[in-house]
Amino acid sequence: MRCVFRYFLVLAVGLAGCESDEAPPVAIERILVIGNSITYHPPEPAIGWNADWGMAASSPERDYFSRLKDSLQLHMPDLEMIRENVFPFERSFASLDQSQYQELREFDADLLVIRLGENVSPSALREWNFSEALQDFSAYLVPSEARVILTTTFWPNPEVNQHLRHAASQQGWEVVELSDLGQEARYMALGGFSTESVGRHPNDLGMAVISQRLTRQILNP
Repeated sequence: MRCVFRYFLVLAVGLAGCESDEAPPVAIERILVIGNSITYHPPEPAIGWNADWGMAASSPERDYFSRLKDSLQLHMPDLEMIRENVFPFERSFASLDQSQYQELREFDADLLVIRLGENVSPSALREWNFSEALQDFSAYLVPSEARVILTTTFWPNPEVNQHLRHAASQQGWEVVELSDLGQEARYMALGGFSTESVGRHPNDLGMAVISQRLTRQILNP
C-alpha cells in the first residue's frame, strides 16, 4: 500500500507540473520592467492612440506587462511589479540624467526586465556606447545582486540587438529573443489604428507571446 501511495503522489506532482511552469528556484519579491511604448504609453490622440497601457493591446489586461504579472502571481501571490516607459533613455542614453529615475531605484527590485531598444537610432551607436550606457543604467536602477533579463527588439534591428547582446554577455544577463515576432504581421495590430506607427505594435497575440516567453524565462532560467 505504501508503494502505491508513493506512486500516486509522484504521479500527482508530475501532472501538476504539466499545468503551468515550475516555480522559480529563488523567491522573487519585486520586479521592475523598463521599456517603451510596447510596455506602456499614455493617451496621445494625435497619433491615434487613446488608451493608457501597452500600445496596440485591445485592453489593459491584454498588454504583455499585465499578462506577465498575472502569470507570475499565480506562483508568487505577494509579488510586487511595476513598469516604466524609459523612452528618454533610448533617445539620450549618452547624456541621460539618471536621477530622474530615483523612484525606480528606491523600488529596490530583485529582478529587472529590460524590454527596449526600438527607439535607439543606429546612427547614434559608436563602438559599444549604447551597451555601456545600458549597463550603467541597470547598475543605477537595481542592486548588483539583482537578476536581469533582457529582450531583443520586437522589430528586427541588428545593430541595436548587437549592443543589447553585448551588454548581456558582459554582465551575465539572461536574453529572451523577440525579433522574430516583428517579422510576422499576425503579431502586429496592422490596420487596427489610424496610424501605421501604432498599428505596427504588438497586437493581443503578440503581447501574449512576449508574456509567455518572459514567463518561461523567469520561472525556468
